[in-house]
Amino acid sequence: MSSKEGGNGTAGPQQQQGGGQSGSKGGPPAAEGFTPADAANKMFSQYLIIILGSLAAALLVWRLSTLFIKYIRTVACLNNDTQRYFAAASPKVSWFKKNVLYAPIFSKRHNREFQLSSAVNVGTLPTRFQLAFLLAYFATNVAFCVVTVDFSLPYAQVAKLVRNRTGVLSVMNMIPLFVLAGRNSPFIFLLGISFDTYNLIHRWLGRIVILEALAHTVAFLAGNASTKGWGAAFNTAVTVPYMLYGFIVGFLT
Repeated sequence: MSSKEGGNGTAGPQQQQGGGQSGSKGGPPAAEGFTPADAANKMFSQYLIIILGSLAAALLVWRLSTLFIKYIRTVACLNNDTQRYFAAASPKVSWFKKNVLYAPIFSKRHNREFQLSSAVNVGTLPTRFQLAFLLAYFATNVAFCVVTVDFSLPYAQVAKLVRNRTGVLSVMNMIPLFVLAGRNSPFIFLLGISFDTYNLIHRWLGRIVILEALAHTVAFLAGNASTKGWGAAFNTAVTVPYMLYGFIVGFLT
């Protein structure tokens, strides 16, 4: 028993020293355990997938119901020239399509290219419905980046919480970004949306990913600079390998 206890007693400090040495060689720091902040990051990242998945499911149900109604209308009209059930459109559906679904934002222009200059094209102008969705999703990401963050904590701790949250959300938004990257994606047909709408969502997801990656980088630099100075913060970003690779990827995007 005494030999085992002695062996265990000497192994602990050695393992701790080994862990500290591995962290100083440029590798990722050792895991500190699953903290409540990590649980919140995981929860909010899953909420983003649930939101987009629910929207895709709603569009799929809309698509299937539309196809079913078209089929019933075709069958009903084959042997009955006098039926009037499908002759008049629903006033509520017509109003929704005219004023929300297909309506331009302000004037008569929508689904047109929006250019800052002859060399800079930022995509197409959305409809009112598309703009409402983009604003809602953007506001959701902004809220998820700061909610549950205790801003009364010291500056370095707040920067660490914001850094981790924005990094997780940025990576999670890359999943739908890559899914919507294909030009001939089957989701265009399955969801019954146009390629312009598909491309519009893809572009704005990319912009959200970039903004969150920038916030992640700024929070990391600001947190390190608050304790070690800006010189040490930039030195860490360019000398530690995995941080350098992330910094380069974030800069190129």
